[in-house]
Amino acid sequence: MKTTINYLSGGSNIAADLYLPSDLTKPVPLIVMCHGFCGVKELLLPGFAEQFQQAGFAVITFDYRGFGASEGEAGRLQPALQIEDIKATIDFAVQMSIIDVDKIALWGTSFGGANAIVAAVEDARVKCLAVQVTFGNGERVITGDLNEAETTKLLGSLEKMQARKAQGGKEMWVPIAKVLSDEQSKAFYSRYAEEFPALKTKIPFLTTAETLAHKPENYLSDLNAPLHITVAEQDGVNPPAESYSLFDKAKEPKQLLSIAGATHYDIYEGEYLAQVSAAQIAWFKQYLQV
Repeated sequence: MKTTINYLSGGSNIAADLYLPSDLTKPVPLIVMCHGFCGVKELLLPGFAEQFQQAGFAVITFDYRGFGASEGEAGRLQPALQIEDIKATIDFAVQMSIIDVDKIALWGTSFGGANAIVAAVEDARVKCLAVQVTFGNGERVITGDLNEAETTKLLGSLEKMQARKAQGGKEMWVPIAKVLSDEQSKAFYSRYAEEFPALKTKIPFLTTAETLAHKPENYLSDLNAPLHITVAEQDGVNPPAESYSLFDKAKEPKQLLSIAGATHYDIYEGEYLAQVSAAQIAWFKQYLQV
C-alpha cells in the first residue's frame, strides 16, 4: 500500500509517499529514503522502496524543499536545509502509531547519501543507515579532474558570484546538466527528461559552491549508527574512491558492498537492484533487530 502524505519542514509543505507492508498487526520499522542531486521521489526510488516494503518495512520517500511537489524556492539546493527536511520527515513519522519509533533507518543515494550521513550524526533517532554511490568530500568530487589553474579559476568565479549575490545581484541559473555534466549523467537525463519534467528545473550555478562545502566525511568520527556503503565500480559521477574513503574513515560496525561493472545509474534496476537491496535489507534487519 502506498499513500500520499504531507508535512512541514521549515514552514514549507513537503510532499511524500508512505509505503506500508501488508497485514499490519504491530508497529513496524521505518526507512526514510533520501534521493540524490535534484531528484524527485518518483524517479529511481520506487524500486528500492517496494523491495523494502515487501521485506516488512514502512518506507517514506519525499521531495526536498524546492524540488518535485514540495514547496520552497524551485531549484534551490542547500544541504543544510535538505538535512532539516530529513529530520522533519522523522519528526512526522514518529507521530504515527504504525511506526516503531525505536527502529528508524536512513537510506541515501548519491547526494542523498551524503545528506543521510550528516543527518544520522545529528539525529540520535537514526539507528542505522545505508548509502550508495555517494561521496565524502564534495570538493574532491568537483575539482578532482581539474588542474591547479582550472581549480583556481572555478573557485574565483564562485567567490565573485557569492559576493554579487550578497550585494543583491542576480544569480546565474543553469540547467541541472550544466552542473552534473559527466557522460553518465548526460545519458541519464536524456533518458528521463521527457517523462520527468522536474529534471528540466534550472538551479543556481552556486549549487556548485554548496557541493564543494558538503563534506560528510568530517562527521564520521561522531557517527555511531551502523553504516552500509554500496559502491558502483564504474561510477562516473562520484568516484568509487569516495566510497572507499568513507568506509576507511567510518567506525565499526560498517560494511561495504562493491558492484563490479555497475555505473552510477545502473543499480536502480534489474539484477543490480536485486543484489543491492537484498544486502541493504539484511543490514537493516540486523541493526534494527527485525
